[in-house]
Amino acid sequence: MSSTVTENQKTSTTDVSKQQANSNDGYTERQLQSSFQPSSSSSNVEQVADQLQTLNVSSKVTMRSDAPPFTPSSEATKTSGNDASDSKIKTELVYNLKKYKHDYFISELSCSFDRENGKFGAPTGICALPDDRLLVANFDRDSVFLLDINGVVHQIFKDLPTPKAVIHHSTGSASQAVVATRKEAVILDLNTKKVVIRSKIRGFYPWNIQYVQERGVYAACDPSGERIVFLDNNLAEIGVWSFHDAAQDHLLQTTPQLYQKVYPYAAYFLGNDTSFVLTHRQDKCHLDEYDNSNATPKSSYNIPQSLQSYSIYVDNDKKCLIPDKLNHRLVSIDKDSNVEEYKCKSIQEPYSITFLSTGTLCVTDWNKSHGSSGGISIISEVNLKQKQ
Repeated sequence: MSSTVTENQKTSTTDVSKQQANSNDGYTERQLQSSFQPSSSSSNVEQVADQLQTLNVSSKVTMRSDAPPFTPSSEATKTSGNDASDSKIKTELVYNLKKYKHDYFISELSCSFDRENGKFGAPTGICALPDDRLLVANFDRDSVFLLDINGVVHQIFKDLPTPKAVIHHSTGSASQAVVATRKEAVILDLNTKKVVIRSKIRGFYPWNIQYVQERGVYAACDPSGERIVFLDNNLAEIGVWSFHDAAQDHLLQTTPQLYQKVYPYAAYFLGNDTSFVLTHRQDKCHLDEYDNSNATPKSSYNIPQSLQSYSIYVDNDKKCLIPDKLNHRLVSIDKDSNVEEYKCKSIQEPYSITFLSTGTLCVTDWNKSHGSSGGISIISEVNLKQKQ
């Protein structure tokens, strides 16, 4: 295990070529992922690269006419519910990677009631319940697991096409999860194991999703649509942040291969009207801090140029923890762009992260070296294996 800290680190650029940026609204998730792999670049792209660098992307927010006012969180009505544990984890945890000395990898699961389906299949999204059990999106098996950190499966929620993200949110007496599937977001009742609400939005391909407690809305990243969609408690669309760069519209008519589409894959909303958005643009990741009250960027984080990620976590000190799937590591970046790299044996192809109430870090990973199609890395300050 190694952990290194570098101030204002400047990572050398990997030899990757520029992707073609035609619209991909009809792509499947697997095609979207593969679209960021290196591909052959044209000389025409190189000739006008300097010209295109002058184009800036600024997000715009539009709200449905009958939607609640998009007011600053300090003025918004606070929502109530039985999600105090979730709120405590999100707002009070400040992580310190130097304290994590122990790790192990869960690849084989124990599932007494359904051994055939109780297996990992490219796990993606992950979240912790108040009792520290985990909900894990199982992409290739169209399901979501409820399991513990010992690898025991307690429930399997099926018929959820290619789930990419899952979050837990309790309202009243109902224990529910919101799942981002192939073409929609759904609310899943964890007690009845049934989908109770579906979003009904055309051309909607959600990737990551978060409940923004201060506003009482869900924020769903839709990279294919260059937008973040805001949903009410019934998953109806009430607003959109658009990352489409209107200054490039003329390229779609003349030289569409030069259009630089912006893919917002992940967003993390904090209090005080602050959010962090991870975007992909021309096979590069970008991380920006935004002012939610007017949807304008406040600052950009200087992230390693070779980093490839589809999710982020941000603590209360505005430190961003990013799983770097390409470079087999976790990357932490603070507001001064100080970069900390964390590597350990169980981190190979990290995808998404969550914290337990104890501070233990759980990371979904696509590592297949253990004979399974991925698993979960458990990273902790104390040796949890000795306590089992």
